[in-house]
Amino acid sequence: MATKTSSCSSSLSLFSSPLTIEQLIDVLNLLKRCGFPQRRWKELGLTLGLLMDSLDAIAENYSKVEDRFIECIARWLRRADNVDSKGGATFDSLSDALKFMNENAAADKLDQEIRVQYWLLIYSTLIIHSSLSLSLILSV
Repeated sequence: MATKTSSCSSSLSLFSSPLTIEQLIDVLNLLKRCGFPQRRWKELGLTLGLLMDSLDAIAENYSKVEDRFIECIARWLRRADNVDSKGGATFDSLSDALKFMNENAAADKLDQEIRVQYWLLIYSTLIIHSSLSLSLILSV
C-alpha cells in the first residue's frame, strides 16, 4: 500500500528525472491543458528528435490525428531515434521544442503548470513531514 510520502516522492521524480512511458497520460493531458494543437504532431516529433521515417510510419499506421499524436509522444517517451540528442524526454526539452515551434503560449502554460505542480508537491511534502514530526513529538 502506497503512503502519502512515497506518492510525493514518486511525483517529485516526474519533475527531476527523465519522463517514461508510464507518464504518457500525464504528458498528453498536460499538452491538452496547455492548448498544443495535436495537428502539429509531426513537427513536434521532429523537433523532439524523432526521425522522419518513424513519423511516416506513425502516419501510415494511424489514420486519426489524435492517435498519431499519442504515438508520437509515446515514442518520444521511449526515447526512440535521436531523442536523447535533443535533451531526452524531459519537461525542459518539451518546453524548448514548443518554443522552437513558436508555440509560445503552450510553452509558457507548460512551464507555469510544471512550476505550480512542483511547488504544490513541495508544500504537501512539507505538510506531511510536519505532521509526522508533530505526531512523534506528541507520542513522546
